[in-house]
Amino acid sequence: MAISLVIASEAKQSSVAHTALDCFASLAMTKLGRRSMATDQRAWSREDRLAGLRLCPLFAAWPEAPLAEVAAIARAEHYARGAEIFARDPERREAFVIAAGEVEVSRASAAGKKFVLSVQGPHEILAIVRLLAEPPIHYVYSAYEDSVLLHLPCDGLAAILDAEPILWRDIALLMCARHGDSLRQLNNQKLGSLEQRMAATLADLARIHGVAGRAGTELALRLPQEQLGAMLGVTRQSINKLLRGFEEAGLIAVDYNRVTILSPAALDDIVARG
Repeated sequence: MAISLVIASEAKQSSVAHTALDCFASLAMTKLGRRSMATDQRAWSREDRLAGLRLCPLFAAWPEAPLAEVAAIARAEHYARGAEIFARDPERREAFVIAAGEVEVSRASAAGKKFVLSVQGPHEILAIVRLLAEPPIHYVYSAYEDSVLLHLPCDGLAAILDAEPILWRDIALLMCARHGDSLRQLNNQKLGSLEQRMAATLADLARIHGVAGRAGTELALRLPQEQLGAMLGVTRQSINKLLRGFEEAGLIAVDYNRVTILSPAALDDIVARG
């Protein structure tokens, strides 16, 4: 059963810069939304690809000239829900920006047990580690919903970065931030209780996919209990029991396919116990 999450907290007021970016994003995505999500690159002109890239936080502050070069090498492709991104060539050296839709990042053990690292939404750039000649690990990227991705060949992207070395700083900062997220997630997985890991997962999903709603911040994400189980490495039954426990403790309210977190501070306290 799909679960929608509502976090009962007020959205913080955006800065002037973020407000301007949000306005630009709204206008650009309205334009792009009029077009069909076709695999044919002709449906995504260079102008469209440039607008989509500008919405990615990594490229938001880039000068127009190098960003136009990135748009020139970008390739727009559509993926149906469930499709594996690099199915034909798992080691293809391309990064990609999610122009629309969502992408699941996962790994599977030799025994076939699946672990979901994250589900990323629009405007995020993924597989950036493939800029390395020999990436240390290959994740599986799959379309979590029907998605349009802007593929960026790593050799071409590296050449653009080499021509403007200061832009490598943005790559370094992005990778440092993601390394910090990985360390925090590893800490939660190894040292945190299942209760702590659930609380942290709900908070992370709200941060990535949160949309302001009437009751708070709504998680715009299809989230079956099986998916939560894959994120936490436990069974659906364990997830169901944990959600019921959260409700009985007064932390959340469950109403059919909607979960309302009544006390975000209580969730933070649970995470902090580690």
